[in-house]
Amino acid sequence: MSITIIGDSEVREYQGDTFLIRMTRYSDPERKNAARNAARYLGKSDLDNVRRPLSIIKQGHVPEVFRGEFVEFEFEDVSKEVYDHIITYTTRNMRVAGGNRALTSDDYTLPSDKVKDINRIDSAVLVSMTQYNALLERGETPQVARSAMPIAAKLNTFVYQFNFLTLMQAVFKQRIWEKGAQGNTVKVIQGMFELVHSVDPELWDTAYEWFGTPATEWVEVRKKLKKKDITVGEFFGMLEHERFLGQANEASVFSQDLEEFLKFKFGQQKSMWD
Repeated sequence: MSITIIGDSEVREYQGDTFLIRMTRYSDPERKNAARNAARYLGKSDLDNVRRPLSIIKQGHVPEVFRGEFVEFEFEDVSKEVYDHIITYTTRNMRVAGGNRALTSDDYTLPSDKVKDINRIDSAVLVSMTQYNALLERGETPQVARSAMPIAAKLNTFVYQFNFLTLMQAVFKQRIWEKGAQGNTVKVIQGMFELVHSVDPELWDTAYEWFGTPATEWVEVRKKLKKKDITVGEFFGMLEHERFLGQANEASVFSQDLEEFLKFKFGQQKSMWD
């Protein structure tokens, strides 16, 4: 997987294993507009404080200043399955897609989840793809023939534009920072994250910390503690037990970071599909 900057422009490409994502627009690469809006939001006079938007996220304020900023992506060779997972986000700014109403699909992608027999899957998808092509060859329109098109078929290039807040709170959170998304979708959304991260690592690292896996694990910690109804005494007994187990390698549980210890003991995520 790699990211390429196209010439002197701001266009960046992420080359996946079977697909390509091109980031054609990123509205606030230096975070200046978000800084101005954050200052207005909090009634501050220093409009160029580019760290203030990060503080808004860290302090738990509603990060509305990011709703007006957007990223535009072009997707090539992405399957219909992944397209359907992306289109679910109704707060997207824009969608441009020729689809299979006027265009046709010429190739397909195999699943990247747990597969028992990849050759059997490939054969089954190929049968469906062959039937789809046969309908086209016999003069059926693309919109009629697509009724036989496999969900694994690659779509023609399409464009999506998302605001920053939707990416933080929904797209990245649900598709890569929480467990349960399908394999091909995870790979494509991860590519989107790598692209925005390459422009402003500090912002997107902050988004990950406060909306991503660490935040989700902390929610799991609270759920497990409430469910188990653990007392302070029981918790200290647990610590003593952990210290006893660690004596062989001279490790002490009392020197561990408390947050990391709690997430290790109680914060493990499970997919709703497990």
